[in-house]
Amino acid sequence: MASPSVVRTRAARTDTRTAGGARISSGKGSGGVSARAVSTLILTMVIVVALLIPVGATVQVVLASQLDDRSPTQAIVMLDPGRVWGDPQAARVARVEHAATLYREGVAPVVMVTGPPRTHAATRAALWVEGVPPADVITFDTGADTVGPLSVVASVMSDLNWSSATIVTDPAHAARVQATAGGLGIDARVSPTDQGSNVSLTSDYVGREVAALLRHHAFTRWTLPSIVEAAPAR
Repeated sequence: MASPSVVRTRAARTDTRTAGGARISSGKGSGGVSARAVSTLILTMVIVVALLIPVGATVQVVLASQLDDRSPTQAIVMLDPGRVWGDPQAARVARVEHAATLYREGVAPVVMVTGPPRTHAATRAALWVEGVPPADVITFDTGADTVGPLSVVASVMSDLNWSSATIVTDPAHAARVQATAGGLGIDARVSPTDQGSNVSLTSDYVGREVAALLRHHAFTRWTLPSIVEAAPAR
């Protein structure tokens, strides 16, 4: 019967292999377990972050839609609703009424209107009916997206040495508008409409805005020039 020391020696030899004179351990060393643990941890963290990013963007969209900042600024910017999720005409009426309300409350002395030229005359007339004199309405020939019109507004504000603006848009669109305007250097306060066809945070509309906001944070924000220099409000 072999002694205990001989048994231990044979077991040790069984757990090793020789290759080219080098001894290679075939057991599960602590180094292998640690590497797998680190890989699992990294993979778990990547999955968690991938899940939290859209959740965070959704929270940002929902929270921004509930904020209505009516503190004084230098201009009210009414974005064109040409690409809204719903009825553009109903959204236009709601935005006109909301911009006029802000003007009457003294939020800003002028209303800037973006969008294609064919809409300007009707928008001016509607604002006049709501109490905004034509002399206090500035129109810009722009597209109906978010970046283009705000870039034009930012350029004009820079020429006028203005820095702050109150932007009128739909609730779900507010987060992306504020992020885009901020990237262009505008001190943006967002006052979403509170009536019309696009005030409801439907799953489709929120989902579209979350995707657009993620695209903005991932790509668009890095290409935006800071046009407006900081200037004291007046």
